[in-house]
Amino acid sequence: MDNRKAGYKRPNQKQKALLIAHILLKYTDENHKLSLTDIQEKLELYGVEADVHTIGRDIRELAELFDPDAEFDIDDDERPQYKIVYDRTGKKGEKGFKIERRPYDFEEIQLLAECVNSAKFITEKQAERFREIITNSLCSIHQAEHLNNEVFVFDRPKTKSSSLVGYFSTITEAIRENKKIKFKYLKYDIDNLEKQITRRKGDYYIYSPFKVLSNEGNFYLLAYGGKKKKMITTFRIDRMKDIKIIDEPREGNEEYKRIDFSSFTRRVFSMYRGDNQRVQIRFTNNLLDAVVERFGVDAFYKKIDDKHFSVSAEVEVSDPFFGWICGFGKRAVITSPDWVVEKMKAFITGIQSKYELE
Repeated sequence: MDNRKAGYKRPNQKQKALLIAHILLKYTDENHKLSLTDIQEKLELYGVEADVHTIGRDIRELAELFDPDAEFDIDDDERPQYKIVYDRTGKKGEKGFKIERRPYDFEEIQLLAECVNSAKFITEKQAERFREIITNSLCSIHQAEHLNNEVFVFDRPKTKSSSLVGYFSTITEAIRENKKIKFKYLKYDIDNLEKQITRRKGDYYIYSPFKVLSNEGNFYLLAYGGKKKKMITTFRIDRMKDIKIIDEPREGNEEYKRIDFSSFTRRVFSMYRGDNQRVQIRFTNNLLDAVVERFGVDAFYKKIDDKHFSVSAEVEVSDPFFGWICGFGKRAVITSPDWVVEKMKAFITGIQSKYELE
C-alpha cells in the first residue's frame, strides 16, 4: 500500500501549525526572526516534514488568528494576541518571521521575575521553579537569557518552609467561604534561632481571616479574634503553622469594615527612610520575636545574661526607627555607635519638650 497517496498525512502533521506557533514563540521576538528554512529545520526535529510554501501558509493563518488588531466575533481576552510579522530588513537570507508583539511587554515580565526573586515567603527551590515557568512560557529563549543575566539578587532571604503556598490557598479559601481558621503560631528561641517553636505550648489560635497584606517581602494575615479581648490584628504568614479551616462563620465583619487601610498600613508598617548604619541594641529576652521579625535571623545576636540579649544590625537611622525603640520603653537600649545614641537622646528630649508645662 502506498503511504503517499492522496489523503495520507505523515505522523505529527496534524500538529504542524501548533508546532510552528511554538517555534515562533520560543525562538523569535521583536529583535530575532526565523526564515522559512529555519522553521522547516526545526519542524524536522519534531519529526514533521513540510515544504516552505505550506509553512508560509500556516504562518499567515496563525498571524490572522493571533492578530490583536483583527476583528472577530469573540472577546479579545478569549483568544491569544500575538503580532506575527515578516521582517524584510537585513541582507538576503536574514529576512524572516517573528513575534513582534506579545500580550505583555518584556518589562512586565522583568517585573514579574523580580517579584519572584524578592519574595521571602517561597523557598529557593520554588523560586527557581517559578523562574523556569516565566522564562519557558512567557519569553523567547533570547529574552530568557537576557532576563537570567541581568537579574542579580542579594540579601533577600528565602523561607525554608515549602508549605506557605498551600497556606495561602487555605487562607483564601476560608475568606471566600466566610469561615474561621485555626493555626499554631511560631516564635524564636534565643538558644536556637534556626528553629522556631510554637507559642501557647502548641495550642491553636482561632481567628476570622479577612485579608492578606504585603510589606517589604513579607505577607501578613489580617484577622479578627483573640483569647481575652477580640480585635483586629495581624499575623506573619510565614510564622503560621498547621492552618486549617473550621466550620464556624467568621466574626468581626463590622470591625473589618471600619478599617481605614491607608492609616492602618502606615501605623503597622512604617515606610520612612533614613541613613543606613550598623547599630547595637540591648533588649530583654521577651522581645526576641519582635526583634527577629524586624532584623531577621541573619543579624548578629548575642546572649548577654539570663534576661538580656543584644543584636548588631544594619538599620535606617530615622525617627520611625527611634519611635520603634521607644515603643519598648526601658526594655530596649541603643548601646552604639555613640552618634546614634546621641540622636536617640535628642529624639527623646524633643518628645519630652512637647509635654513640658509652659
